[in-house]
This record gives sequence, structure tokens and C-alpha cells, in this order.
Amino acid sequence: MATTLTSSTVPATQIDALSDFRASLPEGSELGRVLGAMSDGLRHGVGVTVARDDDQLTPARAAAILGISRTHLYKVLDAGALRFHVVGERDRRILMADLRDYLERSMRFRAADAQSIAKRQQLEDELLNSME
Repeated sequence: MATTLTSSTVPATQIDALSDFRASLPEGSELGRVLGAMSDGLRHGVGVTVARDDDQLTPARAAAILGISRTHLYKVLDAGALRFHVVGERDRRILMADLRDYLERSMRFRAADAQSIAKRQQLEDELLNSME
């Protein structure tokens, strides 16, 4: 089950203990990086959500994790950009693994789009400079 931790639900002593444990891990450890991000986030008042790949999320929870409205998430689901399954008569559930995959694809698309915009701006600048 996906769980969101906040600085108000995790005592500072436990955040310190998490930081200490992270420091005991080998340099470059992926687990150490994740635990460091958790402890830093909690220390700075940022909520941290921990979920397994097989956790099933409601659309409301998935939208909150993505930082978008539930209405927008339904548009994403209806467009087929994010996999889901139906439970009961009409309720939808999204696997955390599918949400992570969608987020990674979205980030790659945004990065490619940003590179395209930067390249176009560079070409426009070169054109304007050659006209001077």
C-alpha cells in the first residue's frame, strides 16, 4: 500500500536515524541515494510517498502523486497514455509501476521537447545574427 510520510508524522529523531543509516551505506549506493532523498525531503517539510510497483492507486491518489488534477488524469487515462484496470462496475485502479512508467515517458518527452525548442531558438539567433 502506498504511504505518504510527512515531517508532521515522522519525528525528527527518526529522520535523524534515517540519515545516520544512509551515511553507513557504501558511497554511490542507490539505496543510500533514495534514503537521503527521503530524509532530506522530510527534514524540509516535503512529503515523501513510498510505494511498491504492485500497489494499486485510485485516480485521486495517482493525480496527487503526479501533481495534476483528477480531471486531467481522467483525460490521460481516456487517451490511453496511462494503463489502468477497472474494479467493480466502473472504478479504475492504476498500478504504481504503470504510473512510474508514464512519468518516465513524460519526462523523456519534455526533455526532447525542451531540446527541440532550444535548437530552434539557436537557429533563429544564428539567422538574425547573419542578417546584421
